[in-house]
Amino acid sequence: MYLAYRIPARPFWNHWQTWTAFFGSSLALGTVLVGAVYGVALAYHGEALAPPLRALAWPLVAGIVLEGAGLVAHARDLVRRGGEGAASHYEQRTTFGKTYWLRNGLFAAGALTVIGIAFSGLSGWAGLAGWIVATLLVLGATLIGRALFYVLVIPTTMPDAFFWRNRGFQEHARATGLAHLPQVGVLPHSH
Repeated sequence: MYLAYRIPARPFWNHWQTWTAFFGSSLALGTVLVGAVYGVALAYHGEALAPPLRALAWPLVAGIVLEGAGLVAHARDLVRRGGEGAASHYEQRTTFGKTYWLRNGLFAAGALTVIGIAFSGLSGWAGLAGWIVATLLVLGATLIGRALFYVLVIPTTMPDAFFWRNRGFQEHARATGLAHLPQVGVLPHSH
């Protein structure tokens, strides 16, 4: 799937961060799923959750760190490259800014929750409840991240794209004659 999204025509996806997003979230979600299933079995039998959760905390945190490192590099590279990727990053910081920070906060809260549970020695149903909270935090962060991944691609070659809704671009297209080209998507002045 990673290679399917490395499309040069879509700069927001054409970055190694796509790899960190897919594999980081797979590692994090797989870990919380294993922890939840294993935790139910241990809690049911009244056994300590701390040792297995301590072991599972490391791959979960590794998945979150992997995805976070990719996000930091992605933001830096989008701004540096300019063009469609920079427009996507601009939308991420403005229109979807609160959503972007919510996702990052949920990831951090999930990682801290798991680390806290793993090293506190909680066992039984209390430890399982904490792990389920961490699972929900990581799941929420992943869902928001995947939604942003698809929403923030700004194809400048499709109707109603970012630049076509931009009044400045529309006026520029009309003034320079670009509006007479159908692929530009701007109607020339009709009267």
